[in-house]
Amino acid sequence: MVKIEDIIFWLIIIFIIGIALWLLHGSPTEEGAIISIGMAIVSSELMIWKKFYSLEKKTAISFIKTKNEIKLLENNMNHRFDNIADKLNLISNKIKK
Repeated sequence: MVKIEDIIFWLIIIFIIGIALWLLHGSPTEEGAIISIGMAIVSSELMIWKKFYSLEKKTAISFIKTKNEIKLLENNMNHRFDNIADKLNLISNKIKK
């Protein structure tokens, strides 16, 4: 699914290429072109970092969920082992009598 952020990112890239081609043609001043390209590059970098940290946040949440699931499985296994130990104790008590 394409998000609006992805579309904006590609529009910024196209803007950078367009300014560079326009500069080759000779229309804008060099200072204006450098400032425009610099602003576009900074905004695209900010969008990339925002997406990266959003992904990192989702990964952290997934690890927390996995940690909780592992604790539930550990509790379930401990409960089963306790039941087995109780049954073994019952069997050993019957054998001793």
